[in-house]
Amino acid sequence: MAEVLKEWLSQRLQRPINWEAEEFGNKMKNGYIISCVLRSYHIIDDDKHYFIRDGDNVEEIKNNWKLLKDWLKTIDITPSDADIKSMIEGRGSTLLRLFYQLFLHLDKKDRTNFVKRERKMASNLVEKIDHRFTISSVFEEPEPFVDDLSRPLLNEKKLIEWQKIKSQQVKDTYDCIRHKYSKMLNEIKKKSIPVQQSGERPKRISDKDKKDMTKFGLKNPCKFENMTYEKLIDLEQKANERKKTFIDSEWAQKYMENLHTKINKNSDSEEFHKQIRNVISGTLWDMTVAEEESNHDTELAKKVMKLSQFEKQMVTQIMETRQQARNLVKNRITGEAEFTDQRTNQFNQYFDNLKEEIALGHQEIDFEEQRQKMLHKRLYAEKMKRKRQHYYEICYDTVLAIVDYATKFAYFKLLLENDIPDHFIHEWKNLFFKKQPIFDIFEPTENILKDNLYEETNTEEEIIRLELVRQQAMNDSEFIEYHNYMYPWILSTLIPNYDPDSEERKFENLGSRILGHVVYTLLEIKYPYPPQRPPAELPNFVSKALVRGVPDKSITVAMQILLKARKIHVVRIEAAVNFSLRKFKVEMIGCTDIELSFDKFLMAAQEEEDKELIKLLKAEDEIISKSSEAIMAAITGPQPPNVKQTQTPKTIPEEEIVLSHAADLGRYAYNSLEAGDSLTDYLIAAMIVEYLKDQHDINGFVIINYPNSYHEAQILEETFSGRCPPDEKELDDSDDVYLEESIVKHRKVENDPFKELRVSKLVNDPHKKIRDQPFESYFTCYLNLKESEDILREFVIWELNEENSDFIDRFYAALGINYSMYYEVIEKEQLGLICKYIIGDHSMPMKSYENLFGENVMSTLDFPSSDVRKMRSKIVKSEIMNGKSKEKIPRGSKSRLSVTTELKLVKSTDSKSENTADEEPSIKMINEEFENKSSKTSLSVDEIKLLAGEENWNYGVIPIAEIIGTALATCWEEIEKIYINDLQQLFYAKRLQMNLVVPYTRFIKDKMTQIITLPSEKQDMVYQFQKDYNDFENDWRDVNLTKNEWHCRIKELQDKLYKICDERKIYAEKQRQSLICENWAVEELTTLANTYISCMQTEVNHSFLIFQVFHDFYFAMIKRLPPNDRLSSKELSKIFRDSDETSGSKKGGEDKLYRHLKNAFQELQLKNIEIDYSNNPFNMVLENNAKFALKVIKDTNDSYRSLIAREYSEVSRNVTAPKKRDEISSNESVNEEEIFKQNALKCIEEWSMAINGEMFRLNRRILALQYKCFQDMKLFNDCIYKAFMDIQNEINNYYANEIKSVDRLCKYMQMAVEGGKRIPESLILEHDTFVIDPNLLQFEPESVGDNIKNDVISETEFKIGQLGRLRSQLKIVAPVGIALQQAFVYVLQDFIIFGKESCDGPLFPQAWKQIDPEQVLKLTYLLFGETAYVDWRDFLIYCLNVRFPSVDELLHLRKRFRCYDLESTELISRNDFLAETLWFEKELDCIDNLGLRINLIKHFLFELFETAEDVMNYSAFLLAFCKSNNPIEGFAKALSMAVGKKVCFCWEECKDVICELIKVKMYKDECLARALESTNQFIETVLTNVINTCEGTTLIELEYTEPLPDTEKKGKKGKKAKKLDSPQSARIPKSQKSLVSRSKMAQSVTDVKMTFICPPCEAEVETVEEKPPEKEEVQEEKREVPRPDPNLVYAVSQQTIWNILRVCLPWHFELLPEERVTQYVRELREILLKLEVDTDNKDIYVAKLVTEPAICKILHKTKKFYAININEEIQKVFL
Repeated sequence: MAEVLKEWLSQRLQRPINWEAEEFGNKMKNGYIISCVLRSYHIIDDDKHYFIRDGDNVEEIKNNWKLLKDWLKTIDITPSDADIKSMIEGRGSTLLRLFYQLFLHLDKKDRTNFVKRERKMASNLVEKIDHRFTISSVFEEPEPFVDDLSRPLLNEKKLIEWQKIKSQQVKDTYDCIRHKYSKMLNEIKKKSIPVQQSGERPKRISDKDKKDMTKFGLKNPCKFENMTYEKLIDLEQKANERKKTFIDSEWAQKYMENLHTKINKNSDSEEFHKQIRNVISGTLWDMTVAEEESNHDTELAKKVMKLSQFEKQMVTQIMETRQQARNLVKNRITGEAEFTDQRTNQFNQYFDNLKEEIALGHQEIDFEEQRQKMLHKRLYAEKMKRKRQHYYEICYDTVLAIVDYATKFAYFKLLLENDIPDHFIHEWKNLFFKKQPIFDIFEPTENILKDNLYEETNTEEEIIRLELVRQQAMNDSEFIEYHNYMYPWILSTLIPNYDPDSEERKFENLGSRILGHVVYTLLEIKYPYPPQRPPAELPNFVSKALVRGVPDKSITVAMQILLKARKIHVVRIEAAVNFSLRKFKVEMIGCTDIELSFDKFLMAAQEEEDKELIKLLKAEDEIISKSSEAIMAAITGPQPPNVKQTQTPKTIPEEEIVLSHAADLGRYAYNSLEAGDSLTDYLIAAMIVEYLKDQHDINGFVIINYPNSYHEAQILEETFSGRCPPDEKELDDSDDVYLEESIVKHRKVENDPFKELRVSKLVNDPHKKIRDQPFESYFTCYLNLKESEDILREFVIWELNEENSDFIDRFYAALGINYSMYYEVIEKEQLGLICKYIIGDHSMPMKSYENLFGENVMSTLDFPSSDVRKMRSKIVKSEIMNGKSKEKIPRGSKSRLSVTTELKLVKSTDSKSENTADEEPSIKMINEEFENKSSKTSLSVDEIKLLAGEENWNYGVIPIAEIIGTALATCWEEIEKIYINDLQQLFYAKRLQMNLVVPYTRFIKDKMTQIITLPSEKQDMVYQFQKDYNDFENDWRDVNLTKNEWHCRIKELQDKLYKICDERKIYAEKQRQSLICENWAVEELTTLANTYISCMQTEVNHSFLIFQVFHDFYFAMIKRLPPNDRLSSKELSKIFRDSDETSGSKKGGEDKLYRHLKNAFQELQLKNIEIDYSNNPFNMVLENNAKFALKVIKDTNDSYRSLIAREYSEVSRNVTAPKKRDEISSNESVNEEEIFKQNALKCIEEWSMAINGEMFRLNRRILALQYKCFQDMKLFNDCIYKAFMDIQNEINNYYANEIKSVDRLCKYMQMAVEGGKRIPESLILEHDTFVIDPNLLQFEPESVGDNIKNDVISETEFKIGQLGRLRSQLKIVAPVGIALQQAFVYVLQDFIIFGKESCDGPLFPQAWKQIDPEQVLKLTYLLFGETAYVDWRDFLIYCLNVRFPSVDELLHLRKRFRCYDLESTELISRNDFLAETLWFEKELDCIDNLGLRINLIKHFLFELFETAEDVMNYSAFLLAFCKSNNPIEGFAKALSMAVGKKVCFCWEECKDVICELIKVKMYKDECLARALESTNQFIETVLTNVINTCEGTTLIELEYTEPLPDTEKKGKKGKKAKKLDSPQSARIPKSQKSLVSRSKMAQSVTDVKMTFICPPCEAEVETVEEKPPEKEEVQEEKREVPRPDPNLVYAVSQQTIWNILRVCLPWHFELLPEERVTQYVRELREILLKLEVDTDNKDIYVAKLVTEPAICKILHKTKKFYAININEEIQKVFL
C-alpha cells in the first residue's frame, strides 16, 4: 500500500516523496502537499491554493486545515477534529490514512474530470444567460466497489478458467492414450512366436583379416549397455546413417562377413546357443515391453502430476489470498502500529535535527542580534555624537554671543565710564536674538555704501556680504518694532499725555482694517485661492443621519416602512456594495463573464469582518435575485424550453469598454473581494454616494451600522461634504468643551502656492475665510444604540469621556448631533423615537406618530410591541430643543435652559404618562423664556449700529474687473515694497549716526588726554636745582643765611613750576574749545534731524499713495473704471548746510538756518549748558515739519471727504423710482439695482472711514517720529556733553594734582635745606605726581640704639610682624590653613625671592634670601615630609622658634582653658587667652628685652587660630603644639588632648596591664558562651519535659509577679547592670564579678575624665579617693595582678582616633572628590577591626595601635607630630 501511495504521489506531484516517518509527518502536517494534490485533480483552483501557507507557524497551519476541511467535504472525506489535531501535530499514521482515502476517492478522478468540467461550464452558462433552459440532473449508476487487494485475482480470472479447462482436457487425453496402449500390449502378447536360426554357414576369413579385424575391434570395442526402446531406435538410425557413409570396400565386406561368420559360427556351434538365444530374446522382449510400459506410465504420471500440482498451487494461492483478505485488518493495525513507531522515531530524529537547526539558527540569530546591537550602538553613538555636536555648536554659538555681548558691554562701559544707554543695549539684544554677531564684521560700517569695495578680493566680498546680512537683520527688526509700536516706539513712553483708548486710536484701527480689506481683496484677485475639493453631487437632503448598533435586519425593514412617508431611504452597506457589483456585472455582459461567487469571496477573505460583510452581501444578492426573477417572470411569462436566444455581444471586443462610475467602483470591489482584501473606507464611501444617486424621489437618507470608527467617519464626511475633519491626534479630548474648542481652532493645511504672496507686511486680513471657519458635519443626526441587560440600572451620561464612549461619539457630541441611547428591547415606540431623531423633528410639543409617519402606519407595522417601555436616551448636546447648534459652549458653565431641557428629554419613559401634566407647563415656560431672551437680543443688536470696519461689519462687495484688480494689487505691492525699503534704509542711516557717538567721545577724550599729559620742563628744573644744591659746600649748609638763600630759590622754583602748570591748563582748555568749534556734533545732529524728516516724508508719501489706492479701489467699484486724477505729495523742508542763494558762484554760502543752529548749539556747549527739550535748537525745525505734514494730510482728507459726499449723493439719486408691477421688466433687475445701491453705500461709508483712519494713523506716526527724534538727540547730546564735561574735569584735576606735587616737592626740599642734608637724585616730578624712592632712607635718625623698642632677633629668626604679614598673605591663599604642597612652595619662592618690599620691611629675615629657589622644595620636604598637602600654620609655628610643651603642660593648659569655657564650645576670648601663662613665657622672661616679643607671640598665636572677632579655638591651638621628637609620642599627646588624660602609648610600660585586661575579657566571653550553651540545653530539656508531661492539657499564660522580699535586691542588681552597661551582667559568675566591677570602675573613671566640663576645684582629689576600694578588691583576689593606673588611659574610642586623624591629617583621612575612600582610611579600618576585639565596647588600646606598621609609617611619613627646629633645617638647606 505504501509503494502504491508513493508512486501515486510522485506521479501527481512530479517529485519524489520521502516516506520516513519523522520527515513525512513534519512535511505533511501543514497541509500544503494535500492542497497540491487537490489542485492537481482540479478540486481547488490556484486562487484557493494561494491561501495555503507553506510554513511551520501554528496559526497558519490551523488556518490551512480549516480550509482543507471544507474542501475535503466536497469529495466526501470528513476528517474528525481529533484527526485534524493529530495531523496538525504531525502524526504519520493519521496522515497516511488520509492519503489512502484520497487515493481511493481520486483514483478515478481523471476520467470524470472532463465530464464534470463540461457540466460546470454548462451550468455557469445557464446562470449567466439568466436560466433560459430547464436542466435536469441525470444520476449515473455507481460502479461496484472492488477492493484493491482482490483486484489482481480478478485480473487473472481468465487464466484461472483456462487452466481448469486445460487440466480437464489433459486428463481426458491421458485416459484415451492409456486405453489404446493397453490394447496394443494385449495384441502383442497374443502374436508373440519363438525365433528360429537359419542353416547357412559363413565364409572363412584369413588370418591376416582376422588380425586386422581384431585390432579394429580392440580399437573400437563394442559397448553393451541397458538401453530403452527409444535409444535402440535412435542407435539403429545412427548405424544406418553411419553405414551409408562407409566406403564400399572389400576390406569392409570382409570385415562384415567375418563378423557375420563369427556370429553364425557361434550360433551354429551348439543347440544350446539357440535355446539360450530364444530364451534371451523372449526375456529381452518381455523386459523391453515392460520397461517401455513403465516409462510410458512414468511420463503420463509426470504430466498428470504437473497438472495436479498447478491446480494445487492455484487453489493454494486462492486460499492464501483469502487468508490475506481475512487477516488484512490485523496486518493493517500491526502495520499502523509499526509505522507509527517508525514515524515517531523518525519524528524524534527529525525533531532532534530540527533542534540542532534551530540551535544553529539561534546562534546565527544571536550573532546577527549582537551585530545589529553593535551597529545600533554605533549608529546611536554616532547619532548622539552628532546630536551632542549640534547642541555643542548651538551652546558654543550662544556662549560666544553672550561673551561678545559681555565684551561689548564692558567695552562701552569703559568708554562711557557710566551706565550704557538702553539704545545700544536694545540693539545688541536684537542682534543676539537674530543670531547675528554683535561686533561689526566690516569696519567702518559706512564704507559698505562705497561702490569700489566690490572690486576687492573674494574674502572681502564675503565679509561685506555678512555685514550686509547683519545690517538687513537689524533693519527688519527695527521696522517691525516701528510698525507694531514696540519698544522703543511705544507711544505711551514717546508721546506725552497719550491716551490709548481715544477715539482717534479707534478710528485708526478701523481704517487699518478697511485698508486690510482693500489690500487682501486685491491680492485675492491677483493670487486666487486653490480650488477646494467639491462635495458629493447630491441634492440638499433634509435628513442625513447615521445610526450605529442596529442589532437586526428586521429593525431596518421596519425603519424603512416608518420613514417611507417622509421619503427617507435606509442605506445598508451591503446594499450599496451589491449595487456597484451588479452594475459592474451588467455592464460587462457580452465582453467578460463576471461571476459573483460569494462563496469564493468568503473562502478568500481573511478577516472576520470581511467574512461577515460577504455573508451580508450574499444574503442581499439572493434577495435581489429572487425579486428580479419574480419581476421578470411576471413581465415575460414562462419561456418554452429548448428555445435558443440570440447572444449578441454588447460591445465589439476590440473597442475599449467604458464603465460608469458605479460600475468602476464595482470593479474595484470585485477585484478586492476576489483577492481576499478588505474593502477600503474610501471605496465604501464612494459606493454609498453612487447608491444614493441612483435613488430617486427621496428627501433624505440614513446609513445603518456605519461608520464604526472615527477614521471611517473622517472619510465619510470628506466624501460627502468635501471637508475633512481634523485628525484625532490634532484634537484635545480632555472633555467635550476642549474637544469642541479643538475642532473650532483646527484648520486644514492646504497646498497653496500663492500663500506667501497673498500676505501683506503692513496690514492684517480682516476677512473671515471659509477655510478659517470651524468644521461642520454634513449629517444632521448621529445615533449609537447600545444594548443593556437591565435598562433601569443604566445611568444617564451627561459628560462623555474615554471610559464610557468612543471618540466618534464624543466628536459628534461636540458638534451637537449625538442622540445616542440605551435599549434592552427595541419596540415600536422606541423605533418611532429613533425615526423622529432621524427625521430631525425636535419641535415642542411633540408631534404624534400619525403626523410623522402617516395614518395607521405604526398599527400596521409587523413589529413586536410591549406595554412596559424600557428605554433611556443619552442626549449629549442640550441645544436640540431649538434645533442643531454648533456654537461653542462656555467652559464650565451651563444655562438653566440647557439643564432643564436635558433633564426633560432624558427622563425615563416609565414616568412619562404620570408627569405629562407637570411637563407641559415647564416646557411652555421654557419656550416663552427662550423667546423673550431671543427677542431681547435681537432688539439690542438692531439698536447698535456698526461702524465700517468693525468686527461684524459686512463689507460692500461689488465686482471689479480682473485686469483692474491685478493692476491695483501690483501697485500696492510696489507701494509696500518702497515704503518698507525706504524706512529700513533710513533706520540704517540713523543707526550709523548713533553708533558714531561713542567712538567720537573716546576719540576726543584720548586726544585731550594726550594734550593734557604733554611733557614739560619741570623735571629738568628740579634736576638742575638738585644738582646746584648738592654741589654746594657742606660746611655752608648749616649757616642760617645760606638756608634763607636756598629757601628763596626754592620759592622761585615753585613760582616757575606754578607758571608752567597754568600754561598747560590754559592750553588744554583752548584745545577743548577748538574741538567744540569743529561742530562735529552739530553736523551729526543735522544729519540725524534730516533722517527723521526723511522718515516723515516717507510716511507722508505713503499716506498719499494709500489715499490714491482707496480712491482707485472704491472708484473702480462704483464707476466700474479707475479715476484719471492723481495725487501729488508735498515735500518737507530739510536742513541744508550750504545755500545756493549767492549768485555768481558755483557754490553758495552757508545756509542761514544751519548757521543759526550751529551758533546756538556751539554757544550752549561752550557755556557747558546741558541740552534738553526746552533749549534744543533743532526742535523748532522738527515741529514745523510735523505741523506742515499734518496740515497737508488734513487738507487732502477734506478734499476726499467732499469727493465722497458727491459720490454719496450721486449714488442716492441714481436709485430708480418705484414702478408698477406691469411696468417692471423683471424682479431680478430690481433686486440687482437694490443690491448694487446697498453695496455702493457701504463702499462709500468704508471709504470715508478709511481716509479718516489713515489721517489719524499719519498723525500718530508723525508725532512718534518727532518725539523719537527728540529722544535720540537727547541721547546724542548727553553723550557729547558728558564727554566734554569729563574733559574739563580731567583738566581741573590734573592741574590740582600738579600744584600738589609742586608743593610736596618744595616742602621736601625745604626739609632737606633745614636738615642740611643732600637731596637725592632719585626725585621725580613727572606729569602730576611727585615720586620718592621708598627703598632709600631719606633722613636718617641721629642715634640708633636702646631708645627703639623692637625685637631682639638673630639673622635667621623672624620678627613677629613678619610672621603676621606672612599669616595674612597665606590666609588669602588658603583660608582654612591647608594648601597644596606645590602651591605652598611657589608662594614661598615668590615671597623669598620676588617679594615686593614696603615700608614695613621684607617678609623674611636676611639670611633666608640666601636660599636658592630650587632648595625651597627641599626645605618643604624637611618640614612636612611626603605629603601632597601642608598646613601653613605649622610652618609659622616652626618659625616662632619656641619650645614645644610636654603632655602635662598641655593638659594643665587645657584644664585652665576649660575653666573659661563652661559651655564646652572649645572657644576662648582674647583677654582670657592673654591672661593665661603659656609654657614658654618663663624661659623667655629671663632674657632681657623679650617681654614685648612674648606679648606679640601670644597675640600672633591667638590671631593664628582666631575663628571670629576676639574668639579663638583653643583645641586647635593645643593640637597644633602636640609635637615631639618621636612622632608616636606627639600622636599620643593629641589623643591625651582629646580624652583629657595622659595616654599610655609605650608597649613596654603598658604590656602587663593590657594583657591582663585582654585575658579578663577573653575569660568573660568564654564564660558567657558556656552560660549561653548551658541555658539553651536547659531550656530544651524543660520544653521537652513540659511537652511530654502536659500533652493533652491546656496551657494558660500567667503574668509573673516577683516576690516582695526579693524586689529590692533584684532592683539593685538591675541598677548595677545598668551601670555596667551590659545586658548579660546577670549571667556572669560570682567569681568574675569583682574583675568586671574593677574593669568597669576603671572605665567609669576614664569616662569621668573625658568629660568636657572641668570645674577649677576638681583636680586629682577624686582619683586619689577612688584608689582604696580598688586596693581592697585586689587583696581579695590573693594573687598579684597588674593594676591599671587610674591617671592613665590605656584604651580610647575609635571615634576619638578618627577625629584626631581627620583634624590633624585631613588630606589622608577625609574623602577625596574623585574617590570613595582613601588608602589610609581602608588601612586604618582594617587595623581597628583587628584591634576592637580586645575590649567589650570596641575601644582600641593605644599601645597596640602605635605598634602597627601602617600607623607608624603614616606618623613618620607626614611629620605632623614631629617637633622640628627650623634653624637646623635651614642650616641643612644651606649646606
